[in-house]
Amino acid sequence: MKIFRFGLGTWIFAFLILAPSLLTAGDATNQLSATIDDFVPIITNIPSAEFQANGLPESARKLVLARFDFSEMTRRSLGWHWNSLNQGEQQQFVEAFTQRQLTYYGKTVRSSARETVQFRREVQDGQDMYVETRIVTRFGEDLPINYWLHSVNGQWKVYDMVIDHVDLAKNFRAQFERVIAKSSLKELLERMKDQSPGS
Repeated sequence: MKIFRFGLGTWIFAFLILAPSLLTAGDATNQLSATIDDFVPIITNIPSAEFQANGLPESARKLVLARFDFSEMTRRSLGWHWNSLNQGEQQQFVEAFTQRQLTYYGKTVRSSARETVQFRREVQDGQDMYVETRIVTRFGEDLPINYWLHSVNGQWKVYDMVIDHVDLAKNFRAQFERVIAKSSLKELLERMKDQSPGS
């Protein structure tokens, strides 16, 4: 049974390699765009053989980890189960979840076509920001990909995404609940680790 049926990692990294077209730029949008600007040269300049052998370069990993709050993503994906874990167990889930998302990159980014992403607008919701974007494909099709961000030490970090009207945190939570209902949190963690690099 595959835990991750919806490729969050695919869209994270698809977003990062897209050429941005800023229509309305605020702090959150500017920071997302800056990540793209730094990320693109790393990926486009790495030799294919090196990429296949080593996967995502450390410099690129750092960019992704700096822009995405995988700890918050993990917490939201686990829902109320998060509070039943001790600190050490929470950290294990965060590490497994993070590695799972990062490893999607090695499988998808080199074959991803360059499309155009339009940053539509920013909407403030309390202390958070909601950034609306739209992918415009070479065939003229539109795909809405929107980002929920919160401020962490002055940096806007993505903690959830809504892709084509599907909320990823809710999607993962439903998948995790099915595994937990049939087995346990421990079994869920083991499955996540089994799907992570180095396992």
